[in-house]
Amino acid sequence: MTGRSVLLTGRGVVTPLGVGIAQHWEALCAGRSAVGRRDRLAALGLPASHGAEVMADAIQPHLARLPRKQQKLWNRATLLAMLGAALAIEDAGLEPGAGDPERFGVLLGVNMLAWDLASMIQYLAASESADAPGTLDMARANAFCMRSINPLDFSLKTLPNLAAGHLAIANDAQGFCRALTEGHVGGARAIGDAMHLIAEDDLDVALCGGADDQLEELFFTTHWGSGVIASDDGRPGLIPGEGSGLLVLEEAEHALSRGAAVHGELAGFASAAGDGCLGGGDDPARLAERLARVIDTVLEEVRDAPDLVSLHGDGIPAHDAAEQAALARALGARASTITCLRMKQAHADLGAAASPVELLACSAVLEHATLPRAVSQPPQSAAPAFRSALVLSLGLFGECSALMVKS
Repeated sequence: MTGRSVLLTGRGVVTPLGVGIAQHWEALCAGRSAVGRRDRLAALGLPASHGAEVMADAIQPHLARLPRKQQKLWNRATLLAMLGAALAIEDAGLEPGAGDPERFGVLLGVNMLAWDLASMIQYLAASESADAPGTLDMARANAFCMRSINPLDFSLKTLPNLAAGHLAIANDAQGFCRALTEGHVGGARAIGDAMHLIAEDDLDVALCGGADDQLEELFFTTHWGSGVIASDDGRPGLIPGEGSGLLVLEEAEHALSRGAAVHGELAGFASAAGDGCLGGGDDPARLAERLARVIDTVLEEVRDAPDLVSLHGDGIPAHDAAEQAALARALGARASTITCLRMKQAHADLGAAASPVELLACSAVLEHATLPRAVSQPPQSAAPAFRSALVLSLGLFGECSALMVKS
C-alpha cells in the first residue's frame, strides 16, 4: 500500500429507524426499536414473525431524489441502495463523476436478489421430473420459463450485479464497479476493498457499502429452514431487517482540496473466509480463533487498540460466544471493560447493509462524543475520549471481517 489516507466524506443511511444519518442517529440515542411483528412474515405460517422494515412514509419524501421511471425496474434492495447512495453523494457534496469519473468506483455488498416466493414455488412444481420425483427436469424448467416468466422480473430484478451497476450509472462512476455477494459480510468487504483501492492509488473516490432485504419471503423461509432465525417462542437467532448503508470514501488530499466535510478516517480492515459451517457450527472455538486473527491484523495495521467495539451481535449463540472469545484473545484484560454496542437489537439484522450502517453509527458516536445508551454495554451516554471504533461482521458460514474507523 502507498499509505494514502482514506477519509469518510459522505454518509447515506436507510434503515427501519429512519432515512438519513441524522434520523437514524436520533432514533438510536432515543432508545427506539423498530423490531416488531410483521404481518407479511406471520402470513407465511412459520413460528417466527418478527422483523424490522423501512416504512413507506419514511421513504416517500425522498423518492424525488431518484429517477421515477426507473424505480419500477428495481427490486427492494436496489431501491434502498439507490436512496442510500443519493444521500451519501449529497452529504459528500459531489457531482456525478466526482471530478474524474475514471477515478471514481462503486463497490456494493448485496445478497443474491431473491425471486418472488410464490413464483419460485410455481416454477419448482412445474419443473419437477415426471420420471424422477424430487429432481429438476431442465427441459420442463426451460419450457416453463419461456411461457410463464416475465423476463423483467427474472433478470432485471434478480441479478445481484445490477444493483451495483445502477449505482455506477446514476453517479457516472467509470473507474470500478463490483458487487460482493458475500452475505452478511458483503458490506464490510465492500468498504474494506474500497479503502484498499484508494490507499493503493487505483481510485480517488469510492461509493461503497451494502444493501439488503432480508424480509423477502424466499430469504426468510430459507433462513428459517437453516435454523438461524429467532422464533416467537424463544429459539435464539437473528431477527431480519432491511436497509442500506452507503459511504463516500476519498483520498485525503482529494477531499481536503475541495473543502469536504470529514466524518472520520478508515484506518484498518481485515477479513477471512469461512469453513462452511452454518451459524458457526456446534463449536464456536474455530470461529473465535479466526475472528481473533482478523482483529489482530487490524490492530497491527492501525497500531492502536479501539476505544469502542461494535459487535456483530446477531443473536446466533455460536456467533455471540465467538465474538466474546475473540475479543478476550485480541484485547486481553481490556476486553472485559471496553464499551461495546449491539445495534441489531434496535434495527434488526440488515444483512449486507448491517456493517456499513453500524460503522456509520460509530462515526456519529465519535463525532458527537455520545453513546446510544440503549444499545451500549455497559449502559452509558458519554464518550468524550473515544477516538476509534472497531466494527465486527460475521457471516452465516464462518466468514468474518473487521473495520476500524477513527475520528
